Amino acid sequence: MLNFFKPPISIKKWIGITFLLLIFWLVILPFFYAPTLVRSIFLKDFYLEKLKFEQVNIYVNPQMNKEERKNIILLYQKSRFRIDSLFGNTKAKPSILVGNTNEVMQFFGNSSFQEKTGMTHLTPLGSYIVLSPNGTNIDVLSHELCHAELLHRLGWQTRRQKIPIWFDEGLAMLVDKRFEHWTALQEDWRNLIELEEDNTDSLLSSEFSLQNIQTTEQFFTENAQIHYFLAQEEVARWYKEKKQKGLLELIKNLQDNDFEENYKTKK
Repeated sequence: MLNFFKPPISIKKWIGITFLLLIFWLVILPFFYAPTLVRSIFLKDFYLEKLKFEQVNIYVNPQMNKEERKNIILLYQKSRFRIDSLFGNTKAKPSILVGNTNEVMQFFGNSSFQEKTGMTHLTPLGSYIVLSPNGTNIDVLSHELCHAELLHRLGWQTRRQKIPIWFDEGLAMLVDKRFEHWTALQEDWRNLIELEEDNTDSLLSSEFSLQNIQTTEQFFTENAQIHYFLAQEEVARWYKEKKQKGLLELIKNLQDNDFEENYKTKK
């Protein structure tokens, strides 16, 4: 008698199929949706050279000469002092990918924006900082190291769920001095403060309100420079009042409480 029915798939085969689908979901799909992130995690050792430096993992493109490599290490050490001054010490050990050509940024960082100075991939596996030639300075690296430090201390899930982007960026701006002389933005900030004093609800409804720059999509718009300055001014005011102790307490308390419960926005 002919058997027209195939035997059911065994449990082992189902497990195998499920495993392959999981691998596809975790490894293959990110290559399409976040290719630079995947390259930073898995391909940096193939395309870049790792420097002999124990404090942190630094990768450079092979064309970088000995003097440039030495300067990158010195740059990290100087930038780390700023992180130490903000947090008390530095705990994070991110991977730092540096190029003396724009190809490193395009391949590992932001493939669509050649002039980008620096960026950080924040993942459950750790932080991956990418610097372009224009980003190999103490302000940019300190900024990105601050993102990595906050991620390390909070954990990926807590940071993703509880930290508004304006606080993350505002904190990073405390070690980034590029905005200090932006007089036009200072005037915008003063106007917003006057607006808040005239009408307590107006700032909350303004497009430049902290309430309106909670997420990455809200923050990085055509008004990103204003958002950076707004975040910097607010977090600088808060840190001046709470100091390092307040920052560390906030980080500790966020493990069990919401951000709004611990961050005192009122003066």
